[in-house]
Amino acid sequence: MCLPLCCDCGPVDCIVCIPLDCCCPGRDRGGIYGCDTNPHQGVSVVAAGSFLAASSEQGINWSPSETKGQMTFNQDTCRYEKSIGGLPLNTNYEWKVAFNGKWDGSKGCSNGANCQFSSGASGAVLLIYNPYNGQLSTNPLTSGSTVAPSGSTTVSTSTCSDPYKGRIVRASGDYQIELGSTALWLATEANSLMTYDSTKCIYFLILVGLKPNKIYEWKVTFDNIWAGSAGCGAGGNCKFTTSGAGTVQLEFEPLSKQLTYRPLATVCGNGQCELGESCRTCLADCGECPPAVCGDGVCEESESCSSCPGDCGKCPVCGDGICQTNENYQTCPQDCPNELSGCNIFREESCEGGSQFHANAGVEAKRWQTPKPGANGYQVSYQDYHVLVGYADIIYTGSDRHAADVCLEIKHRNAGSVTLTYLFDGIPQTNKCKRFTNAYKDILLAEVTASDGSTLKLPDIDFVWNANSISSRSGDFRSGQKGAVAEMFGWPHKDVKEECEFLGKAGYLGVKLFPVHEQLMSTQPYENAMNPWYFMYQPVSYNLDGRMGTREELRDLIQTCRRHGVRVYIDAVLNHFTGAGNDMNQHRNPNGCVRWGNKTTSAPAERQSPFYTHAYTYQYNPNTGKAPSNEFPAAAIGPEDFHCDRVLGSWSDLFILNNGWLVGLTDLDTSRETVRERQAAYLVDMLSIGASGFRIDAAKHMSPEDISAIMKKVQTKMGGKLPDDFFVWLEVLTGGEAGVIWQGPSWYGTMFENILKKDLGSDAEVNKIKMWDGLYPKEPHNNPSVSRHRVVIQNDDHDQQNPGSSSRDMAQFGCVLVKNCPISEHRNFEIRLFANPNGASNNNDDWPIRFILSSYYHTHGDLGIPDGLSSCDLCTTTCETCRKSVPYIKAYDRMACAYTGTGYTRTHRDIAVINAMRSWMKMAPVSAASLGIAHCG
Repeated sequence: MCLPLCCDCGPVDCIVCIPLDCCCPGRDRGGIYGCDTNPHQGVSVVAAGSFLAASSEQGINWSPSETKGQMTFNQDTCRYEKSIGGLPLNTNYEWKVAFNGKWDGSKGCSNGANCQFSSGASGAVLLIYNPYNGQLSTNPLTSGSTVAPSGSTTVSTSTCSDPYKGRIVRASGDYQIELGSTALWLATEANSLMTYDSTKCIYFLILVGLKPNKIYEWKVTFDNIWAGSAGCGAGGNCKFTTSGAGTVQLEFEPLSKQLTYRPLATVCGNGQCELGESCRTCLADCGECPPAVCGDGVCEESESCSSCPGDCGKCPVCGDGICQTNENYQTCPQDCPNELSGCNIFREESCEGGSQFHANAGVEAKRWQTPKPGANGYQVSYQDYHVLVGYADIIYTGSDRHAADVCLEIKHRNAGSVTLTYLFDGIPQTNKCKRFTNAYKDILLAEVTASDGSTLKLPDIDFVWNANSISSRSGDFRSGQKGAVAEMFGWPHKDVKEECEFLGKAGYLGVKLFPVHEQLMSTQPYENAMNPWYFMYQPVSYNLDGRMGTREELRDLIQTCRRHGVRVYIDAVLNHFTGAGNDMNQHRNPNGCVRWGNKTTSAPAERQSPFYTHAYTYQYNPNTGKAPSNEFPAAAIGPEDFHCDRVLGSWSDLFILNNGWLVGLTDLDTSRETVRERQAAYLVDMLSIGASGFRIDAAKHMSPEDISAIMKKVQTKMGGKLPDDFFVWLEVLTGGEAGVIWQGPSWYGTMFENILKKDLGSDAEVNKIKMWDGLYPKEPHNNPSVSRHRVVIQNDDHDQQNPGSSSRDMAQFGCVLVKNCPISEHRNFEIRLFANPNGASNNNDDWPIRFILSSYYHTHGDLGIPDGLSSCDLCTTTCETCRKSVPYIKAYDRMACAYTGTGYTRTHRDIAVINAMRSWMKMAPVSAASLGIAHCG
């Protein structure tokens, strides 16, 4: 029902039925609403930059107190504005906003950097500062624009250039369903259409009736599709907050593609019935409400589906077969499908604030996503992960490590109503811990049963005293703290085991394996290749069933190598788990609705683990009834153990560098004690099976405090002292952020060393925590704050193997073998690594740990590995895109020479390189014949 009470509007035009102060759609609403309180009221706001001296203002550049840069608050737009004219045409300038004549607290772009603008074809521009969200933007002015002489932002005869003229521009977001839409994030919703204001050069949309003071998300779409949509940051969702009246104006600046907003304030009692007010919320301004008339076809505020079904429709009844607008799968699974409508996806895990890094509140309720036995998608290897998860924690009781307590750390979904029984080698007990001594020579089996019938079998448990002793050899090994390590990139465990004898005879300190955890695998091509090498760096669990072999094969390899005097080092990934969207869920891209299925793992079928991420999902989890979240049950890692989802958009902002999601990988919150305990137990498990140390991948993306805390826990679990031959090296690859990583108090230099000293207690223990900064061979001097006995060096590394990789620049001081580097040149660089490394002042003691990469030639494809698991023959989905098939090539060849063939490079077998290494290690030279490869010269 609409009475002819709206000014001079007819009944068809009315917005609401009110007796006073209303207006018609599309007409000027000036004065109907006002701005929220100006947060800079009484403050001098100045646009300072490189443009003032060249402008008609003739001001001083970059002066925060220059009055000619003074900005004025525009009550119509609720923004500070400053128009600038007379600039040279098509010239680029920079600017920021300063306050009260000082740079303290200034506003800029992209983490405080200078903003940029072009003077364009007119030499005139409007500078804009939004005080409510801190965003800076600009609008070009045409040649007809004028600039008021007093510095006022009044602009006469200005016109705008609208690149979206004639197109459909909508503000789509998660607010839409509250205003009557059938779903969230609709690109076709009529009520989301934005209007172009040619006087302010913006598209705008006023929203009324949302929840007061609530945060929503939105983007701008064009022509009813998501393709080419505009957002914030790197295309992510923008956020806005409503006013206390639930009103807001969304704004889109078409030239800069910036999205902004301003809450619209209302004042009850000012005599104006403003947007967000009604006769029911503000009687003084809007007057008495007309009586509701049931049957007039309008569902008014005092009517409902129960009081007036003729106007408001029938009340939804769960089970009536109709999914009503206020029903969904969670509230009424009988009527509603188990997925979002259209191309929508869940967006519940993103950070809600700039300083937030912990997971969002309530995310723990999304745990327990694994299907139950008998449910769709269940397989036997998933055990009872839907209610029961855990891991074994080995704690050695002394530094001699002759005894250990094994504690089973268990989490049950219904912990308050069940009792647990712990079985060690089948013997039940109620205590979760049991002590074992070096008289125990078996592999321990552990299991947990709950009173509800659920069970959990844990992986084998090894003890360090059962590992073979390291066979003694001559040479300057310094109890395992000096020597050369061969990195076997793409070598299966069985092949490395066979190579151990050669490595021992050649004089290598050890061999480094790439990640041995259970890792991501797929039956669908990715970047035209099957199972690219970097899937190895996407953990699924901490079980030792990696692509290169099983736990049993790893144990056999380590025992064999130790028998030949060769230590084993392992690549450990602590920063993250799999990439977001690489998991057991179904996924789709909201832009175009392209779908993809789930992934699998590297473990044998009978030991494969489930794993879940939140990204690109659109179906509710049937076991929780909630949106999917990040969970890796076999590692006992749940949704609360991850950082909230934040793009890693800055490499010089330490907060983002630590807490952002590196290329979309699910980022672990290593500040949590539970995560630190779990990761320390994982490292101790590998030490117990016989490993001697680790490379810590992506360490630059973990805070120094977190890494030190984890190392302290490892030290404690190893009996209070790290093993004498133990060391780790942290991947702190140095690029443009070197200034914040190494200089001054130095984030990973002096500061980190002090933290380590506090946690580990002695210089000897701190020296076992080493760095790989990637600066050798070009610029080893650029890390002046870490002593060289705590830095490891090498020439080419595995990250450089693929075409297009630019992770390191070695200039003329090194080269990557598989990138067309001549063999003789590469050999000379490897010899120099030991004989006379670039920048060494004391070759005997500088950089005591040095690496040789043995890789494979990329003859068949850029991304695959010749272990047989990158063959397109394994493809089952979208196989037409698999164009880089890599056949199986056996890595171990007893008679193989270095640098030969088209398979593995075997650089570590080169006699000249071996003898350079042996000379550095104070060992006599060897002949090719003594190593069984006389034909290699």
